[in-house]
Amino acid sequence: MVRRMMFSLMLAATLLAQSGCLSAPRAEFVDVASPIHSAEVAVVAADEEIVRLRISGPNEPVFLAMVEPQVIEDGLYLFPSYISKPTVSETVEVPVVELDLPARWRDRIYWVEAEEAPRWYHLLKPRVRRIERRHLELPEAAAPGGDRAG
Repeated sequence: MVRRMMFSLMLAATLLAQSGCLSAPRAEFVDVASPIHSAEVAVVAADEEIVRLRISGPNEPVFLAMVEPQVIEDGLYLFPSYISKPTVSETVEVPVVELDLPARWRDRIYWVEAEEAPRWYHLLKPRVRRIERRHLELPEAAAPGGDRAG
C-alpha cells in the first residue's frame, strides 16, 4: 500500500514537471512611464561592481529597506523592499559584481514598480510572472564613452 502511494506521488510529480507546471514562469513585462507605487529613482552611476541610485529628492522620507538586483533576459531589474518607517538616505548602492551581466546592460536598467507571480494552485494555467517596470537611464557622464570609466 505504501509502495503504491509512493509510486503514485512520484508519477504525479514527474507528469507535472514534464507538463511545465513546475518550471519557472515566463516573464511578461509592462512598461510604466512614471512612479506608480514607489519614490522617484534615478541612476547616478553604474559599473560592473555597483549601481548607485538617487531616491526621491533631498530631505524627503524614503521607505526603502534594500534593493535586490536580478538579471532577467537581457536586462538588470532592481526589486525594492520597503519598510514601514522612513529613512533619510538619499543614495543607495546596489552591488552587482556577482551577477552575470548581459552585454549592453547599462541601457536596460529597470526599477520594478510591481510584480505578480503565478499562484501555486494554478497548475493548469500558463505560468506567467508579470513585472511592471520603469526604465532608468544613465546620466551621460556615467554612460560608456562618457567621462566616467565603466
